Parts: sequence; C-alpha cells; structure tokens
Amino acid sequence: MTLSVPLSLLQRLYVYAIHGYVCEVCFTALWHFIVDRNWKLTGYTSIWILFIYGSSMLVQEQLYIRTSHRIPMLVRALIYTVWTYVWEFSTGLLLRQFDACPWDYEPWYEYHFMGLVTLEYAFFWYIGALLGEQIVIKNTLKLHWAPELKKITAVEDAKKQEVNGLKTD
Repeated sequence: MTLSVPLSLLQRLYVYAIHGYVCEVCFTALWHFIVDRNWKLTGYTSIWILFIYGSSMLVQEQLYIRTSHRIPMLVRALIYTVWTYVWEFSTGLLLRQFDACPWDYEPWYEYHFMGLVTLEYAFFWYIGALLGEQIVIKNTLKLHWAPELKKITAVEDAKKQEVNGLKTD
C-alpha cells in the first residue's frame, strides 16, 4: 500500500499562484487581440499577481470547503466574485502606497472605483470564479504526494528471495 499526503498549504498556494499568473497573461493577450486586433497575443502581468491570486484562491478554497454542502454553486460564484473585488481593491490600494500597483482602470473603463476595480470585469470574474472552483480548487484538493516507487528488477527480486532462504532456479 502506498501512503500519500494531501498538498500542504504552501504547495496549494504555489498551484493557485501559478494558475492565476498564467490566466492573467492569457486574459491580457486575448483582451488585446479582441480590442486591438493584436495577432502577437502578447500577454503581460506583474510578479505581484502571484501573491494576489495565490492568496485569494486559498481564501476561495476555504469558502468552498465551508459552503459547498449548503450554498448552491452559482451563489458561491457570486460570493467569490465579491471576494475578488474586495481583494483586488485591497491589494491594489496597498500596492499603490508604494507606487507598485500594476493596474489602473481609470483611463480605460467608465465604471471603475479609484482605478482599482471596475464593474466591466464582473462577468469575467464571475466565470473565472466558477471555473476556479470547478476545475482548479476541486482538483487541487484531490492532489496528493506519494513516495517514489522503486522499480524492482528480476535480479533484485531473486537476490531478496535468496537472502530469505528461498532459492529460485
């Protein structure tokens, strides 16, 4: 029997951070393709996004664990979307204090608040929350580490039997 252990908090943070980072790059590439017809599909983001998405998804993971048995999925996605706006605003405000906030919606969107959040992204955050729960969080919680299995050759097996007093011919 092989023993396995679920991913630790730091391992899940890593999975969520990388997932968020890649999604951010892909989203910006597709957005600029749609808006500017940029066929280069150049996406971009900031290293800060690793912490922002990783920690946010850890909170969403805990919300999922605590609410999935009693709140319908579409309502949970709404809760995740509200959380996303709160976290995006909070982290953006903190980073802005150090002139490090990588986004500013003010020049581009009409329904923004302080340039840190914008209602124009609500649909995308909602869909992202649904996919995040159903694909990323559920599957990350299923991941386990198992010890590496050593491949036993026929020669090694014969040596073990010989040591144990069993002779094979």
